[in-house]
Amino acid sequence: MDTTAPPASPHRSTSPSSWRPTSGQWASFLQELAHRRGTGGVALPLLKLTAFVSDASHHPLELHLTQDNLTQFAADLGIPFEFNAVSLDAFSPAELISSTGDEIVAVSLPVGCSARAPPLAVILRLVKQLGPKIVVAMDYGADRADLPFSQHFLHCFQSCMFLLDSLDAAGIDADSACKIEKFLIQPRVEDAVLGRRKTDKAVSWRNVFAAAGFTPVPLSNLAEAQADCLLKRVQVRGFHVEKRGVALTLYWQRGELVSVSAWRC
Repeated sequence: MDTTAPPASPHRSTSPSSWRPTSGQWASFLQELAHRRGTGGVALPLLKLTAFVSDASHHPLELHLTQDNLTQFAADLGIPFEFNAVSLDAFSPAELISSTGDEIVAVSLPVGCSARAPPLAVILRLVKQLGPKIVVAMDYGADRADLPFSQHFLHCFQSCMFLLDSLDAAGIDADSACKIEKFLIQPRVEDAVLGRRKTDKAVSWRNVFAAAGFTPVPLSNLAEAQADCLLKRVQVRGFHVEKRGVALTLYWQRGELVSVSAWRC
């Protein structure tokens, strides 16, 4: 089942900045479920999507629109669906409800150092209690907690520069660029500095996933095809997608913008 590629969803922009934790990459997941129901002739259980988000980078209106779009898309496909956004900045384990066994649970989780969120290992222990079918990890290329602090910060700075350069090339309007700088770039730089101070030792997020009992899910050919289809709709040269191990990575020129991978526990 394809759970990693951001498809050309009718509900989202095809701008590279639309590769967001709560964006249309879940449309392909819903479509695949509907296809399997059609071929198997069985009723689908409830699909519960839990998206971990940061208040600093996700406006409540965006989350509301995401919920409305995905809920409507699922309804059109005849799939019972529930969307739940959990704030990493004011995280409460009470917000997480374990699976009842007659539902499919999927989780979207941004990874990396954070000055506001609990340590990743703590979050993953709680995620496992949900019994998710799939966990989609979103790596925005700014975090290298496995490197010394100076290299980690330089990597974050370069990642932000790549993103800003890509937005300039895409001809994004000034108002949108200002919002991206405020709600994406600024929190990312703050987390690179303050979040790293909370890290006890230099460990990559992939090693944290593995230590928590998660294993990566190999990419399907459909995932790569969907990513390529999305980029063809972006009328700007310089963006490209590469398969790196078990992840799909979006680049601007030679700079990594975001990487998406799927995991199971």
